[in-house]
Amino acid sequence: MVVYSETTSCDWLDHDAPECGARAPPPPASQLLTPLTASSTSSMDDNIAVYVGITMGVGIILVCICSRFTHSRRSWSVDPSLLEAFLAEDNTHRFINGGLKRHDIEELLRDVERWECAICNFQNVVPQPTCSLCHTAVGTKLIEPFQEEVAHSLLGANSSYVGSAMLSFQSHHRNPMPLSSSTSFVRGPPISSARRYPKSSIRKQTESRLRHFSSLLNNALLPEDLTPQQRSARMRRQWTRQMDPKNLQVVWMRHFMDSQDFQAAYVIQLNPPQELKMNFEIAVVVSDPRQSIEMQTLPPRSTDTDVSLADRVTWTPVEFIDGNYTVMGTKLLTPVWKNLLDVSRLAFTFKYAWYLQQVASLVVPYNEKHVLFKTPRGKVLEEAVARMNFLADKSLCAIIRVQFAGERGQDAGAVLREWYVVVAQALMHPSSGLFVIANKDDNSYIINSNSGYAIKQSKLHEVNHLEAFKAVGRFIGRALLDGQMLPFHLSPVIFKAILGVPLTLDDIESLDRSVYKSLRYLLDNDNVDGLCLTFSVTEPLGPGLVEVDLVPHGSSIDVTDENKFDYVDLMVRYLLFKRYDAQLLALVEGVYDIVPPELLLPFDHKELELLLCGLSEIEVRDWKANTELSNNLKESTVLQWFWEIVEGMSVAERAKLLQYTTGSARVPVQGFKGLTSHDGRICHFTLKGIPYVVGLYPVVHACFNRIDLPIYPDKSLLEDAMRMLLLSEPTGFDIA
Repeated sequence: MVVYSETTSCDWLDHDAPECGARAPPPPASQLLTPLTASSTSSMDDNIAVYVGITMGVGIILVCICSRFTHSRRSWSVDPSLLEAFLAEDNTHRFINGGLKRHDIEELLRDVERWECAICNFQNVVPQPTCSLCHTAVGTKLIEPFQEEVAHSLLGANSSYVGSAMLSFQSHHRNPMPLSSSTSFVRGPPISSARRYPKSSIRKQTESRLRHFSSLLNNALLPEDLTPQQRSARMRRQWTRQMDPKNLQVVWMRHFMDSQDFQAAYVIQLNPPQELKMNFEIAVVVSDPRQSIEMQTLPPRSTDTDVSLADRVTWTPVEFIDGNYTVMGTKLLTPVWKNLLDVSRLAFTFKYAWYLQQVASLVVPYNEKHVLFKTPRGKVLEEAVARMNFLADKSLCAIIRVQFAGERGQDAGAVLREWYVVVAQALMHPSSGLFVIANKDDNSYIINSNSGYAIKQSKLHEVNHLEAFKAVGRFIGRALLDGQMLPFHLSPVIFKAILGVPLTLDDIESLDRSVYKSLRYLLDNDNVDGLCLTFSVTEPLGPGLVEVDLVPHGSSIDVTDENKFDYVDLMVRYLLFKRYDAQLLALVEGVYDIVPPELLLPFDHKELELLLCGLSEIEVRDWKANTELSNNLKESTVLQWFWEIVEGMSVAERAKLLQYTTGSARVPVQGFKGLTSHDGRICHFTLKGIPYVVGLYPVVHACFNRIDLPIYPDKSLLEDAMRMLLLSEPTGFDIA
């Protein structure tokens, strides 16, 4: 059930229930949670006096409200009418954090000292001991060979854009053309001779010298020493957009390439401009067993119902991409590009402040339209998919509130956060049929190429699999709009596809390192004929397996030293694009149903992941530094015991505690200083000391990121209570 409201009051709320439920563990049987401007800071300073006045007034109101609180063994009871009226006045937690929002936090951090990670170039606040993006320790060095930067553009070899250490690029593609979804082979001279850049023997000698050099330095790493997380983060430096100052053409700049002897790069382009399609001959179409299924079930675009899949998404050589177009095929004006490129060169903290202001302008005002999702927990996945696809017009960016059927707690922030977490986990679960684990090194997920069959065996059996991926894209877009952190661990390939970032052989490593090594072995070694490979690949289809030809009659064509570069080229295309092109198209279109492409253009794929997923590691130091305390806890030994217990927890236990107390197991982009309440205002994690009564457990108020902590007389009692808290189900809201 989806309820829309266009009234100024929350007439869809259940006024018989408090705005936020409290959570406590069950007792044992024996006993009865706009663009960035320089004026932003000054405007915030102008409001300080106002906030001080509001603080005093709200403090008086809170005293009145708190006087209505009555203590029970498991929670605080609140007069619903008072709490609802207080929330309606939009004053929640303003008394604690001065009404600050996330972009205000970034303003306060503008001038703090930072250090730059040597692996991924991410700028971290100085107290941070490891990089927020790749977890590299401060002081680590990366030793890598120098490579010339190369500009790739539609201008090809005639490009006049040659900047510092930049070269214009002569295409090495056999017959440079955009490859449509149905293209499996291109005609022309063999690719092999053109792409043999450094000999493998020369490269190995270089690596040996670098290895010796790195041994002489402390904390020095080579590219091959990096963890999967570090390798993925390093790849954010590989490509950037820049503008040719002479002709104002936006071009892709390649800064390094690990696969030096295979430099082909492609962009997944949606709705390619007509002039690009007219410039190239479409190659031979090869039958794909999945093609008829996907073509028949692809949900049509509202503006063009007769456009084929091949016309809606292409695999295009990067040097033949018109950089002035977005991934969605819309052309931006030069002044817009200049502004976006300026933002893209900023440190992430400033990009994020810009992003938050832009997002705020997209949200439909609450009194104009808002949406209530009422959903039973047992059908949260099915209903989430249906509701995402049901949104239209203003509802796409309207404020969403969630209520779980049969639970009395109403949404003051934590219920929505939990809904996002529960839906995200359900989407990633193998039983949904939508995603599969791609890389076992880091447990990242990629689109299930057999989703058309797998979804019929799942809870979503009544849903078209491409409609489901459209809903996934919209769900991602809504999370970006709402500032919700998702427990997604998607492959970098998906994030790059969303942004339209070039893809290369190097990206196979993040997808499946064993396959990457196999392809590298083919390129680095001769006499590959003995491997008995053919131009085909085995893929799941329905309940069984099928052999898919990469070229016409590919299963009958052996891979040899003469054609192995063609084979690798086609394998890269198949692994990164072809096998799930229709699903990828639906997902990307779904994202941009919610947010415009311009909003995400300044970010690289790791920054986009950070926006969507937040921080993966929970740092107790940051947690402690951004915790509000009641006066009776500030000098209490109970506070010391609490943090000692948290520090002794495993990673999984900390995540569960965080989810139990805030509704989400992920830390916001800004760390714990970025926790918010229902209205988007900063609402720090809070510990409130309450008198100890025998058998009393901590009580969680997840909507306000607060734990009511009894003043235990003994650490062992607190340990037992925390252990019971962790044994409880971290989802579900009710009143005690």
